[in-house]
Parts: sequence; structure tokens; C-alpha cells
Amino acid sequence: MPSKSLSRSKSRKSLSRSKSRKSLSRSKSRKSLSRSNSRKSLSRSNSRKSLSRSNSRKSLSHNLVWNKRNSVCPKTPSHQLTINREGPNWMRLTKYDIHKKKKTNKYEIKRLNKLPGIYIVIILKEDPTIMYLLREYTDLFYRNSLDYPEAPVDNGMIGHSSIYTDAEFQMEWLKELTARDFELKASKTTDKSQKKLLNNRAKRIREQCLLYFAGQLYYDKEIVVWTNHSGHFQPPENVKHKVGLPVDKFAAMGSPIIDRSIKQRYSK
Repeated sequence: MPSKSLSRSKSRKSLSRSKSRKSLSRSKSRKSLSRSNSRKSLSRSNSRKSLSRSNSRKSLSHNLVWNKRNSVCPKTPSHQLTINREGPNWMRLTKYDIHKKKKTNKYEIKRLNKLPGIYIVIILKEDPTIMYLLREYTDLFYRNSLDYPEAPVDNGMIGHSSIYTDAEFQMEWLKELTARDFELKASKTTDKSQKKLLNNRAKRIREQCLLYFAGQLYYDKEIVVWTNHSGHFQPPENVKHKVGLPVDKFAAMGSPIIDRSIKQRYSK
């Protein structure tokens, strides 16, 4: 009898050990699975963050690139006097001509340092990396306008549309007229699909226009302020990141910041 009792006791201990090992094995398995899931979860989280950063970079990069949706047609039929954009009067600059002065919030364009004034700024589709600048006034207060021999003041005015030849401007204005005609037809129909079709046609016509940006630059040994002011083209201010001029010096057309910036420049 003692022998059988001892045998049962050993059997129970062995069974208990076996259960304990299984329980421990399950516990380790659960911990291992938990760690694995945790790693997977962390990996997914990092992957999402990485994807989010990547999408953010792509979005930022996309915001800096011009595309056909940024095309601007003239808003008025009057063409200002042409000044040949291939001639010496239009300066051609890139963003690399703009230098930020150390430890200041000032931006310099060395080529303009001896030529203060208000400049017409144009960016065309043919090469959006180039900014065309035409000096219109020799001061920042619209007092001293410049005359160009190829555009005699007696014949009219210069302005943003001076970048175009007569033939080019007429073609650009025709695109705008065609787009307006489609929009007028769209406004008169009650058929939703037809309305959408006509408005899309107007949009596609305007996307064929040759200009991306028109504005003004105020310069006196530094960039005082720049703006999207242009009565002929009226570009939206949301393209300011694409122009290549410092965004912190931008002021929207008609903003009181323009006058404030000029006064601040001469109050030093």
C-alpha cells in the first residue's frame, strides 16, 4: 500500500509539473505573441508615420510646382504697349538671384541694388523658373515713372500685358472670351450634366493661357514687399509659394501691409 500511495503521489507531482510546464509554455507563448503583435503594431504605426511624412513631402513639393490649373488669362481687352521680352529692358531672374542677408530678415537682389523702384513681375509657362522684371517706377511711391523708347508715353501705358506682342495678347483675350461664352451658356441651362460639361470646357480653355503669375516688386537695396497686384491678370494669392520670392515679404493685392512695409523701410 505505501508503495502505491507513493507512486500516486509521484504521478500527481509529475502531472503537476507537466501542467506547470504547459502553463509556463502558454504564458511564454502569449508573451511572445504579445511582443510580436506589439512589434507589428509599432511597425504599422511607424509605417503610417513614414507614409504620412512622405505624403506631406509630396504635397509640399506639389504646392511648389506650377501646373496648367495656375494659368491666368487677361481679364480686360485693353493691351498695354509691348516691350520686347527678349530685349534688354526686361530683366530675367531666378530664385538663385535672391540672397538672404545673415542674421536679418532682409533679402537682396544684387543686380537691383542701384536700381530702386517698383517692378512689374511676370512668370510665363514657357519657363516658370524665370521671373521677368520690368522697372516701372524709380521710387516706391509711384512718382517717377520710366519711359521706354519702344513704348512712347504718348502712345499709351506700359504694364503687365506689355510682356505680350499684340498678336499674343489678342489670342490670350480670345481664350478668355471663349471661356466666358461657355460659362454664360452654363448659367442659362438647367441640365446639371450640360452645365458641368460647359463649365469644364471653360476651365480647359483657360488652362491654355500662357501666363502663371503677374505682380509687383518693391525694391530699395532689399525686397521691401511684393504683391500679386495686376489689374490685367489678377492672379490668386494662393500661388505665392511657387513664385520664388520670399513668402514672408508677400502682401496680397490691396493689403495695408504694402504701405506699412514701405513706410517701415524709410523710417530706419
